[in-house]
Amino acid sequence: MENERERFNFIQKTTGLTKKGFAESLGLSKALGYQISTGMLKPSRETLEKLSFIYNVNLNWFLLGEGSPFETEKATIKLLRQEAAAGQGREIEDYAEEETLKLPRSLISPYRPENLQAVYVAGDSMIGEHIYNGDAVIFHPGLTEGNGIYVLSLDTSLLVKRVSFDELPRSVFLISANPAYPPRQISGAELENLRIQGRVVTCVHRV
Repeated sequence: MENERERFNFIQKTTGLTKKGFAESLGLSKALGYQISTGMLKPSRETLEKLSFIYNVNLNWFLLGEGSPFETEKATIKLLRQEAAAGQGREIEDYAEEETLKLPRSLISPYRPENLQAVYVAGDSMIGEHIYNGDAVIFHPGLTEGNGIYVLSLDTSLLVKRVSFDELPRSVFLISANPAYPPRQISGAELENLRIQGRVVTCVHRV
């Protein structure tokens, strides 16, 4: 199989589903499924994540042709049983219960699972980044610098936001991906209550 179109069709056949049923299982319309299956359209990041999470597809194989089609090993990520708000904020629980989340290893490549954590999302402020209510975001606590999407705490709220750092004057902008939520500038004494928990490296959609 030389390309993503052929690999997409191969996965569909192995599921035993019709083309329409396979597309629907990935949250796609029949038309979008057809476009991917004929090579007219490349799968979105969201579709790739669902291929990996639902069908254990090895994304290195799907995108690069490397390795076997299906994952044989799962990565275990520490899951904090607390929701981070993609909205107005959720109270931080000092002793949040910890569980584990098992994911196909290629979904978190090139990161090591022991260096990652996960938290569920509540709210709709990041829908423009394809992060939806009920999704789990995977974040790296060791990555806390540079603009990007982060899990962060502000005062007593746990949030998922795009963060933009401004050195002069020293301030941070918290940016939602939904026009209903305006950007928020954090500066001065308020910066003392801001903690960057880690950069979001991927997202697992609720199925």
